[in-house]
Amino acid sequence: MKKKLLLIVIFLSSMSVLKAQKLDLIPRPVKVEQTSGAFVIPSLVHISIDKKAQKSAGYIADSFFKNTGINPKISIGKRNQKNTIRLVVDQKMNVPNDGYTLSVAKTGVVVKGKSHNGVLNGFQTLLQMSSAKDVKKGTIPFVKIEDYPRFEWRGMMLDVSRQFFDKETVKNYISWLAAHKMNIFHWHLTDDNGWRIEIKSMPDLTSKGAWRGPGEVLLPSYGSGDKRYGGFYTQEDIKEVVAFAAERGVSIMPEIEIPGHSRAVTASYPEIGCVTTQETKSVQGEVKNVWCVGREENFEILDGIIKEYSELFPFDYIHIAGDEVNRANWEHCPKCKAVMAKEGYTDTFQLQNYFFRRIEKIVEKYDKKSAGWNEILKGGELSPKTEIFAWQGVSYGIESVKKGHPTIMIPGQYTYFDMAQSEEERGHRWAAITDTKRVYSFEPVPENDLSVEEQKLIKGVQGALWSEYLDVPTRFMEYQSYPRIAALSEIAWSKKEHKNWDDFYGRLTNSHLQRLADLGIAFRDFPPTAIYKNGKITVRLPYEGAVVRYDTEGNEPTRQSPLYTNSIETKEYEKYRFRTYFNENAASPAVKVEKLPVANWNTSKVETIKISEDITDHIDKKAIWYLSFNPVTDEATSGVIKEISLFENDKLIKTYLPERTLKSKPSLRFVIENYNDNNKYRLDFTVENKEVKESAAKVDFIASPYQEPEVKVTSSMAENPKFPFTRLEDYNLETYLRTDVPCENGDWILYTFTTPVISSKIEVLTGIPHHPRFIVSDGHVEYSYNGVDFIKGDPFDYGNAFIYPKQAVKAVKIVITGTNNEPIMAGQDLRINP
Repeated sequence: MKKKLLLIVIFLSSMSVLKAQKLDLIPRPVKVEQTSGAFVIPSLVHISIDKKAQKSAGYIADSFFKNTGINPKISIGKRNQKNTIRLVVDQKMNVPNDGYTLSVAKTGVVVKGKSHNGVLNGFQTLLQMSSAKDVKKGTIPFVKIEDYPRFEWRGMMLDVSRQFFDKETVKNYISWLAAHKMNIFHWHLTDDNGWRIEIKSMPDLTSKGAWRGPGEVLLPSYGSGDKRYGGFYTQEDIKEVVAFAAERGVSIMPEIEIPGHSRAVTASYPEIGCVTTQETKSVQGEVKNVWCVGREENFEILDGIIKEYSELFPFDYIHIAGDEVNRANWEHCPKCKAVMAKEGYTDTFQLQNYFFRRIEKIVEKYDKKSAGWNEILKGGELSPKTEIFAWQGVSYGIESVKKGHPTIMIPGQYTYFDMAQSEEERGHRWAAITDTKRVYSFEPVPENDLSVEEQKLIKGVQGALWSEYLDVPTRFMEYQSYPRIAALSEIAWSKKEHKNWDDFYGRLTNSHLQRLADLGIAFRDFPPTAIYKNGKITVRLPYEGAVVRYDTEGNEPTRQSPLYTNSIETKEYEKYRFRTYFNENAASPAVKVEKLPVANWNTSKVETIKISEDITDHIDKKAIWYLSFNPVTDEATSGVIKEISLFENDKLIKTYLPERTLKSKPSLRFVIENYNDNNKYRLDFTVENKEVKESAAKVDFIASPYQEPEVKVTSSMAENPKFPFTRLEDYNLETYLRTDVPCENGDWILYTFTTPVISSKIEVLTGIPHHPRFIVSDGHVEYSYNGVDFIKGDPFDYGNAFIYPKQAVKAVKIVITGTNNEPIMAGQDLRINP
């Protein structure tokens, strides 16, 4: 009996050791066998590096010291020493090129890779093991790991044109990618708003095209303001960064954005563009930003540029772009029309194909292969070697594969990290609201649409960070990148069948967020959830041990704000904001207090559901309320909602009869004017699911924080019929005014209320909602109590101004005192606080 008890104690003890040594590896390896015990790293540890990996010796030594605090002795090629860490290249290993094995035993550590990069991937795993939360500092748990990537291409793109990031920042970014076993850095070096690479045959590309601001060839944009802004990388800088990346197992694919997105080129060398009397605009509102296809000299110029690219970057591919080309320029250009006539083309997509086929030949001339965005598939066939980047959606990746091209999946709906991570955060929204969980949900291989052989043409997956809105706040580039890139790395590396969000999230929050902090990344932490019910705010922490602070006045919490510890009793829940703080650099967005949904449903069959809910406990004030129907997932959007009615004491307040699809995420406005504590409220609506598809949603009913008084908007500027002044009268915060031209000194916009409005604060915002584009940069706000006499208020700061009136306001005026130096100007609805 005693022997049995002893065995049980030993077994439980070994189990606790295993449990205590969670490795929390990201990306998740293919196979891990862990046993009890750990290798204790000697204070004079020796790392032996295979000669085939010796170019990374400095990086290995430095990284080991940063992660363990132990300064290793490095030797090249030595073997058979005890208590050492051996990094070995074995080209005969039966694993893919980037694969490795890792063995940790009492006598030492062996990392064996099929290639130099395989060794580095194993070394990254070793570093992660030594830094796991549950692993004792200075030790490495006993394990045997066999690991290799799912995809050969594991990439990330950084746009350095719209915002310029200096050489050291780019090198840091590459190091962070390497730490996640990402092997491709896609360097977006040129675009409309700045040319960032020195080309010796065309010096004006950087002496002129790398700068924007007053007196420059490029206008201010994307927050650069009324100062000279920009920069570029010399060829020596490029060589340094390429070598730096290679030491870390990362290849750099450079991009030259042609034939569109080329305003920096045509502003520096105007003759490169088309000569037309028609001034057409690109999707981004840029003019004269396209290379002239009919100008034969342009192909000689591009030959010279591509030659210099090929000499600077050893990687196989050069990305020649091809997205969002303003082909209307070609339609009005005599030279381009002449080429079309000569070749017998009937549309400009064929002309675009002509351009890219010629570029392919130039690229191949310098022993490189072409890559491009999925639009280059239009207009005709391309070389089967050309790699396609499917950014507009998975269906474009399928099209590319069906045409026989190697394909990289980079759909904006999942892997564009310029997308906002929540409704309240800064960032684009055109593709999706893309948080870390949504990134992790992406599956790059549409197995139902491709044969097994066709699936092999999907070479990998990539993310992209476009930099339009990375100018503020400080280090926002890092916030937008991580931990979303950590999720992307697991999509790219780990087996599909091993993907599990809860498991990933546990590894991420238990150890990996601290690793990101140790790397010096100002990442986005996960926000808490604050729920108001029965007079109390209760906060759910995003993970165990998270530090959450709060503010009681509607402001963003700071690191000095009170620490949340217990439920908070209050009737003013709307004023509270909560935020997770990880360290001095990393935090979550601030979040408002939520109320629980007033209704929900979940069905996957054809049926009609009539829902009637008593929502009396949910309504607590006289206000404008918005009812929103929010699908629980992207796939659960089947069905329509109709006959939506709100009752007060069984008396109808308002009804909406027309059908609204769940996919459109309808939001409906109700005004509750006669609220009192004794009123009873009921919500009725009908859901009709017409197909055998999933329909599931939560229904939220939220009081607007703003007033919506009747207002009339007029302006000195000509009205754009597509974005009329009435958009500033509807109090829809997602719609906006958009002019056809820049604003000028003397322009104005006037908001006149039918009845004077009492308000503690009026927010006057310009630019596109959520984005600092097309803002008023020179001007101020004025306000009037009688509609005749105006008081000068604050100047616009980054497109925004605020009014704190002392009595009822009859009118608000935007007064513009200078051009905004952008193609157009945009304005938004007033936000009128009670």
